[in-house]
Amino acid sequence: MRRLLGVLLVTSLVALSLGGCATTSAPPQTRSLIVEAGPSTTLEAGVAMLTARGFVIRRADVDLGDVEAVLAARPTLAVRYRLEATEQGTRITLSGQRGGQPVPPYVFDTLLIDVQERLDELP
Repeated sequence: MRRLLGVLLVTSLVALSLGGCATTSAPPQTRSLIVEAGPSTTLEAGVAMLTARGFVIRRADVDLGDVEAVLAARPTLAVRYRLEATEQGTRITLSGQRGGQPVPPYVFDTLLIDVQERLDELP
């Protein structure tokens, strides 16, 4: 009986300690910009910018206007480059995660400036 009670106590402690490991990921934070170029040209500029910076393109869907790229660093940086056609032009939205945590939006400022430069749309 004591042995069974000891096993139950140890099992309960292990379950409690493992329960603290579960985390929920926060929603991604985004940075957006509207450019005059069309979605196809904007997608090409984004892929060129990401590959020039050392990202590996995991998936690029022209029809959906969606690119997923990863930078092999510690911790790994995963970026999502999304496009949406609007009346004003093409909206670029960047978001990402580093080590399973959302990347602050200001990190994407230099990436968006690079895309603007590739599109000859710097202010």
